[in-house]
Amino acid sequence: MQTSIRRLAVMFALSLAPLAPAAQKEERPAESKAAESKAAVSAEEVIRRVDARMALKSDFKSTVRLREKRKDGTEALLEMLVFRRDSSKDLLIYITKPRNMAGGGYLRIGRNLWEYDPSVGHWQRTTSRGNIVNTISCEEDFDRSHLLETYEVQDEGEETAAGTKFRKLFLKVRPGMEASFPQLRVWVDPDYNIVKRVGYAPSGRVLRTDVIRGYQKILDPAADNRPVYLMREVLEVEEAEGTQLTVRYDEVELAPLSPNIFTKTWLEGRFR
Repeated sequence: MQTSIRRLAVMFALSLAPLAPAAQKEERPAESKAAESKAAVSAEEVIRRVDARMALKSDFKSTVRLREKRKDGTEALLEMLVFRRDSSKDLLIYITKPRNMAGGGYLRIGRNLWEYDPSVGHWQRTTSRGNIVNTISCEEDFDRSHLLETYEVQDEGEETAAGTKFRKLFLKVRPGMEASFPQLRVWVDPDYNIVKRVGYAPSGRVLRTDVIRGYQKILDPAADNRPVYLMREVLEVEEAEGTQLTVRYDEVELAPLSPNIFTKTWLEGRFR
């Protein structure tokens, strides 16, 4: 495990700095950034801005491709469609590959997440902490960003990697809220993008470490073409077993979706 942690530390130092800040300098003038850095931005405000940069008014659809590599060297390739309507907190995940899993998926109704097995036509209630398509990913990986709503935030200062200063924050789930990780530690770049996050158990044991390798800028047509910044690729590493999962968000579409999509009937009909 120590070797894995050291490898991630090197990856963090070498690969995080060239992410979104370098690609998006035109979005916020250098002088405004410098002025803002002199004025202390609270930890909660940092997380509020993180959520706001990814907030959508439009409906969302994306093809998500997953590549999982286990410690024994075996690999699995998966593909699914993710549908979201953030205004009503609707979420549906429809599995398209591999063939033996195609037609299955997940549907959130209210605060409940349901998993569908097309081979037996059966729905089973699962939890936000449950694994998606038998990988190390979870529901929140594909949901809207609602960190400030879910977590209390504590400032841990700044950390510099490859010449870039990142804001380091510790998040603890709010009383009465549910989350895949009871505790999180995140590193946020100068443009308010999370570039690294570590999920912990209540005991403080590391469960998963994520490196966000890139973001994609998309104009939200339902918000007067306001730019939003959605994750493009994430590397997830499960600490205990050393499993690595690369998640890519491709072919993102922001356009109205039929309300029928967010129903059990719609998902059941894909397999018929």
